[in-house]
Amino acid sequence: MAFLKKAGRILLEWVEILAVSFILAVVINLFVIQPVKVEGSSMMPTLQDNDFVILSRISKTLNLDLKYGDIVVIDRRTDRKRSILDDIGDLGFFSRVDNRNLLIKRVIGLPGDTIEIRDGGVYRNGERLDEPYLMEDTMYGREETYTVPEGHVFVLGDNRNNSMDSRVIGPIPMDNIKGTMVLDISKLLRSLP
Repeated sequence: MAFLKKAGRILLEWVEILAVSFILAVVINLFVIQPVKVEGSSMMPTLQDNDFVILSRISKTLNLDLKYGDIVVIDRRTDRKRSILDDIGDLGFFSRVDNRNLLIKRVIGLPGDTIEIRDGGVYRNGERLDEPYLMEDTMYGREETYTVPEGHVFVLGDNRNNSMDSRVIGPIPMDNIKGTMVLDISKLLRSLP
């Protein structure tokens, strides 16, 4: 009888440890950092298909400002506001890793900016951007001008000729930004001897 009592206590302790660990993992993923798998080639050469990156969720949690050049994960469903339930549903243990509503892109325009696509390049507020990270020097397609509304950003993929981005889905509401990339784990692993 004493053995069963002791075994029951040990089992209960393990269940408590696992429950606390699970809750802590969810909280960290929702509000601090989150691993994300890159799907597709729209951010090449910066990010490769199947790379794993770490997103900082702190900027989203604390409403910190984005900067030009930040690489962000966005929800392309711009017709609706993201909720905490979307974030929970995006966690790897609640859904598939390859969520087609999430895209990874680079911030090119902030609220109030005018973005022009002409002469094979991108201009922000009349000045051509120097973008050494691009897959190709020239961007193909029609000439367009966009004004970034308040509370939105304009994002583009680094592989401009093969990217679904703000040229297609429009400016992205700040609420649809899931987080900012802080580390490319796959690139780090590739650089190890």
